[in-house]
Amino acid sequence: MAQENAVNINRRPYLLAPDRPPEGQARQMRDGETESEVAPHMKERANNLGLKICRPSWSPNTMLVHEATVYARENGLDDEFHHAAAGAFWTTGVDLSDKAVLQGLAEKVGLDWKELSPRLDSRQYSQQVLDEYQAARERGVTGTPTYLIDGELLPGDVSLEDLSAAVKKSG
Repeated sequence: MAQENAVNINRRPYLLAPDRPPEGQARQMRDGETESEVAPHMKERANNLGLKICRPSWSPNTMLVHEATVYARENGLDDEFHHAAAGAFWTTGVDLSDKAVLQGLAEKVGLDWKELSPRLDSRQYSQQVLDEYQAARERGVTGTPTYLIDGELLPGDVSLEDLSAAVKKSG
């Protein structure tokens, strides 16, 4: 859709659970989910896009993956890194707080792990992630995904058609 409508996608980190323990926690069951399947509307939307997703059983602390995404954005690879991380989480339930997992994802998309790793160790990007999270909260964001299109928030799991209509309306 980005290419079709000439939109600029500017992802921002949003900590769904800023107080989640560093080791993560069991993922709560949501409406319509089973132990192994996401809600039917999510599965249908994924299938329509040619994606296969499963219900992860674990909710990782996402601070490090958000920090790695900031680094990826600095290096022009945030789209690739975002898709690799989200894809790995939703297809296999990987622990996005595990540095070995992040290393594999970073290297897969062409990021320099020898440069990124010490930045994650020093928490170089943590304040930026927290500041962006706070700015999103102040703007009215309460969850993900949330889209900001021409000053209007479009929250939730919206269809591609609704998202496309919002983009066209703004242009």
